[in-house]
Amino acid sequence: MASEWWNKLTRNEMAIQRMRDKSDGIVAKIIVGLIIVVFALFGFGSITTFLAPVAKVANVNGTDISQQAMEIAVERNRRIMLAQNVAPGDIDEDALRGDVLKTLVERELLAQQAQALDLEFSDSALDAEIVTTEVFQTDGVFDSQQFQRVISSVGYTPTSYREEMRLGNEFGQLASAIHGSSFLTRPAVQRTNSLGQQTRDIAYLRVDVDQLRDQVVVEEGEVQAYYDANTQEYVSEETVDIEYLELRLKNLLPEVEFDESELVAFFDDTRDIYTESERRKAAHILIEITDEVSEAAAKESVDAIYARIVNGEDFAALAKEFSNDPGSAEKGGDLGFGEAGTYVEEFETVLNALSISQVSKPVLTEFGYHIIKVLDVEEEKAPTLDEIRTRIEKDFRESLAEDIFVTKSARLDELAFESQDLADPAADLDLEIKTTGHVSRKADLGIAAIPAVMDAAFSADVLLDGNNSSVIEINSNNHVVVRVKEHSVSEVRPIEAVSMNIRDELSKEKATKLAESQAQEMVNMLETGSITRYVADQYGLTWEVTGEARRNHAGMDMAINREAFSLPKPQTGNKSVGYAVLADGDAAVISVTNVRNKSNDEPGGAEQASLLRVLGVRQGSMDFQDFQESLNKTADISKVN
Repeated sequence: MASEWWNKLTRNEMAIQRMRDKSDGIVAKIIVGLIIVVFALFGFGSITTFLAPVAKVANVNGTDISQQAMEIAVERNRRIMLAQNVAPGDIDEDALRGDVLKTLVERELLAQQAQALDLEFSDSALDAEIVTTEVFQTDGVFDSQQFQRVISSVGYTPTSYREEMRLGNEFGQLASAIHGSSFLTRPAVQRTNSLGQQTRDIAYLRVDVDQLRDQVVVEEGEVQAYYDANTQEYVSEETVDIEYLELRLKNLLPEVEFDESELVAFFDDTRDIYTESERRKAAHILIEITDEVSEAAAKESVDAIYARIVNGEDFAALAKEFSNDPGSAEKGGDLGFGEAGTYVEEFETVLNALSISQVSKPVLTEFGYHIIKVLDVEEEKAPTLDEIRTRIEKDFRESLAEDIFVTKSARLDELAFESQDLADPAADLDLEIKTTGHVSRKADLGIAAIPAVMDAAFSADVLLDGNNSSVIEINSNNHVVVRVKEHSVSEVRPIEAVSMNIRDELSKEKATKLAESQAQEMVNMLETGSITRYVADQYGLTWEVTGEARRNHAGMDMAINREAFSLPKPQTGNKSVGYAVLADGDAAVISVTNVRNKSNDEPGGAEQASLLRVLGVRQGSMDFQDFQESLNKTADISKVN
């Protein structure tokens, strides 16, 4: 489904602005953003697997979700979690796979709905989005090589990336349509405004769980019972202590030597690489040919504009008034500098034939009719060796080092195969034997975080037979060989090694329950008429008071604030009381003595706009969630265990 742009890459950059997606609305954008995040996490095409493509994990309304797609999505999500500094051991694989499968099913349901509604995202709009994506640009201009580098780094091909973007944008259209049908009633706006502005007078006593630890006792039998019931928590991971040799290209640079004649020869052979091509700064006036504007009508319009230029009118002013390319029209038609290959062939042929300040007759391309003007020309620049000597020396040195690197890598592989350990290869190639210390399969630091290294270390040939690995390519400039120095099998740690941790956990658990029990006792006392000061004195605590507190009040514990605003409004002269267990195990007794509601009048001005945005986001999200739930309820979904 690739468009003509896919073959030309950057050549229709001049019309990108007119092809931008015209959807707007803060809520639609937020919902679309959430969908695009899902694509970032679960897009296909990123990982090569060896699973049979016919194997399936689910069927959605007759469409299979393959096991291969499942494994790709799981691995991509796992990598993202690791990139967010989640420890490998903290990843719950069963939960991860369950969440991924749920998302893939929802994704397929949305895709089917988008197809049923004939939602489409055109090739031209897709191309425009790609060429205007900043990460794919160099110096503000789309760079096809940069594009390839970026998408391949996350496992996409150009085709798979385009299809992911296409479906993501179709989902965006679906979300926008659902949001467009949402509405808010005036009473809902008034009530939300009143509740949002509500304030409460809050007082609370905080029971410190750490101060209660001395009052609880953990018996040896309890420690043993907990250990026996939770032995799976105390299983040590299988680990290896890895020795390795690392051959790095950068470490070879200092030993590279060459003379002037060799440098000159290298420069002569590669001179074209360092020559800066001619660049032309162009401006244009574009009159599009569309369903509404025929080619004849466009030709008539462009001829009239050209006649005005010939008669002396200002090109830039006419571009601002008439050009259909909004991206350049506002700048008087200025397209900036471009080198050969920037524009489509018809445009570029005419551009190259013009002199500075010269204006062309109307030119027809796939975008419509153009009037082209050359604003400036930067001539081809062929530098001398002395002008770029530092750069040439660096490039030549790296080129020679690469040859040495290839030779030494082959030698390393040969010696590793022939040797019983790493001593001989290290001596022959002047490399240092390094060690990782004991690491598990889930290690996430240094060389042990590289899957290929750990696969080799835990392979039968290296782990069981005691051989050196073959050369492992970390990247094109870094190769390693590994061997296992020491191996520790997985086993249940003895109770003596973990009893202190268990005792501490049980102590905190008991102290938290005691804190909660005391908080409940204090609530009962307050509800039966005890005065607040008396209750505090009985437990050696002090009331902390916050007047006119608001929801999410700064400086107030979230659990205290949440409980305070969930308590019923007290009768005049009375109080509402409750308690909450906090995240750190403390307990809090909470008293609300006064509730103030703002009037139910609608807010005005900026406040109203802000509230409507918040409510719009909430309502749009709820409607979209309801829509997804309805798709799930009516769908024929079967899962394969």
